[in-house]
Amino acid sequence: MKLTTENHVKALVKQWFDRHSAWHYGVTSTGMGMHGVPDRIGCVPVLVTPEMVGKRVGLLVGVECKRPGRRGEKNRGMSVHQFNHMEAIRNASGLSICCDGQEDLDELNAEIIHLMSRTLH
Repeated sequence: MKLTTENHVKALVKQWFDRHSAWHYGVTSTGMGMHGVPDRIGCVPVLVTPEMVGKRVGLLVGVECKRPGRRGEKNRGMSVHQFNHMEAIRNASGLSICCDGQEDLDELNAEIIHLMSRTLH
């Protein structure tokens, strides 16, 4: 499917979380909660190395979805609140990305692999 809307990107991100057997949910803004929370938040299971007792742990992942074509905008079209939440998740050792297509999810996969390989050493 050609991605032309933010809803197309949201569906792609949901599929990504499903393929990773993650617990996840799509945030619905009612105006009563916190502004700028990523569109989809989940906990992705990752395998801890044998040196770390061989148990799985969860990695918090936040994904802000944007309509394709917004990469050239400041902060890829994210509001100040969205950008600040992304940074706060990263500062708390989670992963957070702005996504407008499969390329961003491929980079997220690579980041997870890189993060796990660093724990081996």
